[in-house]
Amino acid sequence: MMCSVFGRKYELDFGASMNNEVEELKGLVDEGYDLLGMLNWSDHLPWLADFDAQKIRFRCSNLVPRVNRFVSRIISEHRTGVEAGRDKKAPDFVDVLLSLQGPDKLSDSDMIAVLWEMIFRGTDTVAVLIEWIMARMVLHPDVQWTVHEELDKVVGRSRSVNESDISEMVYLTAVVKEVLRLHPPGPLLSWARLAITDTTIDGYHVP
Repeated sequence: MMCSVFGRKYELDFGASMNNEVEELKGLVDEGYDLLGMLNWSDHLPWLADFDAQKIRFRCSNLVPRVNRFVSRIISEHRTGVEAGRDKKAPDFVDVLLSLQGPDKLSDSDMIAVLWEMIFRGTDTVAVLIEWIMARMVLHPDVQWTVHEELDKVVGRSRSVNESDISEMVYLTAVVKEVLRLHPPGPLLSWARLAITDTTIDGYHVP
C-alpha cells in the first residue's frame, strides 16, 4: 500500500530514521482502528454525546493533527521533488493527485483525506482478508489442493506469482471472492440501507 500510494517501501531494518517513520505510521493506523472498532455508547445513547465519557472525541482530536502532519510531510517531499525535476521514478498516487489541474485540482486537506483513507482502509482490511483465506483453506483441504494445483500449472515452482498470472488463475480468484462474500472486512454495502421513516424494532424506537 505504501509503495502504490506514497512511493515508499518500508523495511524494518533499513535504518533508524526509517524505523521511526514505520513506528509512527503503525501507531497512527493502530490508533485509528482501535477507535473505529470501539463500542461508542453515545451512538446508542444520544444523551451521552456531550460527555465523551470514553474519550473517543478527545483521542480523535489528537489523532487527526498527527495524521495531517505525517501525510503533509510526504506531500511536501513529493512536491519539492517534482519541482526540482528529480522525480524519475514511476509515479505513485501522490504524484497523480499533484498532477491534477483546473477544476479537478484538490486542496492539500482534501489530498490528505484521500491519501489517508487509502492507507487506512487498505492495510488492515487486506491483512484480515488474507487471514480468513488461509483459515478457510485450512478448513477445506480440497480447496487448498485445487488452489495449489492451479498455482503449479500457471506459475510453476521456480518463481513467484506475477500480477500478469492473476488473469489465468480463475479458481484462486473465485476463492478470494467467496471469502470476501463470507467475511467482508468492512460493511461494504452499509450505504445501501437507509431508514426513510420512523419504525419500531423489537420494541425499540428507531427514528
